[in-house]
Amino acid sequence: MREQYRSARRQDPDEAQGGPEPGTEVTAALAGVRRPGDVLLVHEAALPNGLSFRVRLPDAHDLFGDRGQAGLPHDALLLRSVVEQCAYATLQYTGLLRRGEVPLNTSSSSRVLSGPSLRPLPGELLATCLVEQLRTSCTGRTRRVVASCVLLSPDGRVVADGETGAGVLESTLYRAWRGGGVVRAGHLPPGPVEPCAHTARVRARPENQVLTQVEREGGDGARAVLRLSGPHPYLLPASADHVTGRLFAEAARQLVLGVCAPHGGVRALHLSFPRLCTLDASVRVRAVPSNGPQAPARWHILFSQAGATVCTGRIEADV
Repeated sequence: MREQYRSARRQDPDEAQGGPEPGTEVTAALAGVRRPGDVLLVHEAALPNGLSFRVRLPDAHDLFGDRGQAGLPHDALLLRSVVEQCAYATLQYTGLLRRGEVPLNTSSSSRVLSGPSLRPLPGELLATCLVEQLRTSCTGRTRRVVASCVLLSPDGRVVADGETGAGVLESTLYRAWRGGGVVRAGHLPPGPVEPCAHTARVRARPENQVLTQVEREGGDGARAVLRLSGPHPYLLPASADHVTGRLFAEAARQLVLGVCAPHGGVRALHLSFPRLCTLDASVRVRAVPSNGPQAPARWHILFSQAGATVCTGRIEADV
């Protein structure tokens, strides 16, 4: 049975009421990113069980601003990143994610509700994020949390939404679970950065292309191998010890938009992570068209490592 939300945040007597000052930029640490230039949010207001933000697109970003040679419409990774950053900041603010704890995504989703697709994602969206605590272990060292996000246009229309679910572990418990000899992204050998013919349609810069051995498979399907060759400042930071949800999302995006629907744009993306995906073995990905009406088109996404499923997903695209 689901527990109702309850904040674990303790109010300091000297702390100003009402949360962060409106108009101040969200810090990189609060947004869960490494570089200030990757932050997409500005504080707007504090809510009883969450926060609201203004969405701000960074100038000349080497990933969000790179839409490939086809000039694709709204960026699925950008939309998912807004939801992820909202969730990360709100979980910290409410105290459901505390210093020294490790969040592991169990699921994530994002979708555009307006039509036509956002071209590109507007910079004046208001993102409202609410969180709840689903379950806490009897020891209190692990728990499950969910953060839901709604994005409003300047005129008040709901244009997109999303949700992130995560398991939260104490850092000592996480280290004991992972054990020794863990490979981190900063220790991966660099690989070739020649552009891939398929994914160059989606990402013009070779360093932003995350797939290799891309092939068509059975009509509208496709398959590829995830390129785990050195860290990426946003998709796979040097400190990462497993494949991140961001990298899975971008790989799914590149496979569908680069091969299956090269003239389309992703309207909805849902990912589930049944098990941790390490960096010490190759990861394969397949996009299989789903049965039923193909307008908009839908694909099932499957990531596997050493024969085990590590991520599954669904993509809905405009074609």
